Amino acid sequence: MAAKSDRRERARTKAADRASMQRRARGRRRVLLAAAVVVVVAVGTALVASTITRGDHVSATPERATTAAPPWPAPSDPSARAQAAGLKVAGMEGTALHIHPHLSISVDGKPVTVPANIGIDVQRGGMSALHTHDTSGILHVESAKIEPFMLGQLFTEWGVALHDRQVGGYVDGERNDRVTVFVDGKRTSTPLPTIRLQDHQDIAIVITTAGTTPTAPAPFDWSAAG
Repeated sequence: MAAKSDRRERARTKAADRASMQRRARGRRRVLLAAAVVVVVAVGTALVASTITRGDHVSATPERATTAAPPWPAPSDPSARAQAAGLKVAGMEGTALHIHPHLSISVDGKPVTVPANIGIDVQRGGMSALHTHDTSGILHVESAKIEPFMLGQLFTEWGVALHDRQVGGYVDGERNDRVTVFVDGKRTSTPLPTIRLQDHQDIAIVITTAGTTPTAPAPFDWSAAG
């Protein structure tokens, strides 16, 4: 009887030891899992902070493009607007493609300012391949690779609505609006967003009232641009 009692006691002791070991193993797994979660969160936070600092990527959804009358100021969040245009904001200008078109806009003969810092995020210290430095109307394309850049991308960065024959709140054929586009002094029927930007190209958007005869402005003086 004593032998049986001893065997039962040893069995209970072994069972208790196994249960204790299992509890300790589960505890270690929980600790390791919690530590792994902390590491993942810390790494993710660091990556996000680094990305925002470099200005390589912005996840914010930009405001809707304006259909109001001008003036049209520079965008409040250039990085978000550049991303909406399919352009990346980086800390350095590209050198594979370097061209300078010119854009002018007028409404009933009055010039509309193309603002500085379209595509330039001063706060984050970065710029897209398509941007403006001043109010001269000169567009800068400085890309790390050779690819087409379109007028529609600039207006998306700017935050101004641009469609086939619409600029901001002006729609050709509506409310007596007339939207005429000249490229290098010649009228074009190419849809506005798909006009491909070229070096020393002169793009003029002339908005008038129906019944008037739109005329191309004088060619841009590149010699004075420096």
